[in-house]
Amino acid sequence: MTQPNTVSIGKILWKILNNPLAANITYDDAAEYAIEALKLMGAPVLYETAVKEIDIVEYKGKLPDNMLYIEGVRDLESNSAYREATHTFHKSDNYNELTELTYTVTKGIIFTSKDKGCLEVAYKRLLTDENDYPLIVDNEKAKLALEYYILHRFLEPLWMMGKITDKAFSYIEQKRHFYMASASNNLQMPSVDKMASILNGLNRLIINDTAHATFFKNYGKQEIIKRYN
Repeated sequence: MTQPNTVSIGKILWKILNNPLAANITYDDAAEYAIEALKLMGAPVLYETAVKEIDIVEYKGKLPDNMLYIEGVRDLESNSAYREATHTFHKSDNYNELTELTYTVTKGIIFTSKDKGCLEVAYKRLLTDENDYPLIVDNEKAKLALEYYILHRFLEPLWMMGKITDKAFSYIEQKRHFYMASASNNLQMPSVDKMASILNGLNRLIINDTAHATFFKNYGKQEIIKRYN
């Protein structure tokens, strides 16, 4: 997927902190509200796929600290795909039936059905800048959505106490709802190229029962059917 232009949340927070209406907001509160808004928008560009090699010793290995979730695991020695274990006693010391490659994850540790070796994990992580501020797509609607969401969250308690006029709060609230909805729809719309891959994967006439073993390499490739007269 083509990586879109991004902007640091740090720049947006700096703008909020310099807004007269939010003169007393703390950086921590602004950052917390920003994360809330990002989750509500469900912006897919917040993440990127990374790959890391992990050494397995005594059936376990340490996963990356910045990992959000695993997309796939493969054994580097055999180039075979792992699958997530369903066996109830997968982590039991008495379970040593190595019929296939499986894994489970607990508190940042991956437990595998192999006692030692090296595997490769493809995973999603948060996009950040050099100062570890999360990045979002450089989209005016997204930036304004964050700005008005943070302002609305900060001003709501003040409005309830009568310290903000109805007119001022209503203006911020309307802006928040408009830009949050617009940004959510805009950010989650797949590109034409991505739609082509999705449609090719869904429109296959021949069932691909080896997709997991090949790490879904050809899922989005157009199917070619030979016709014989």
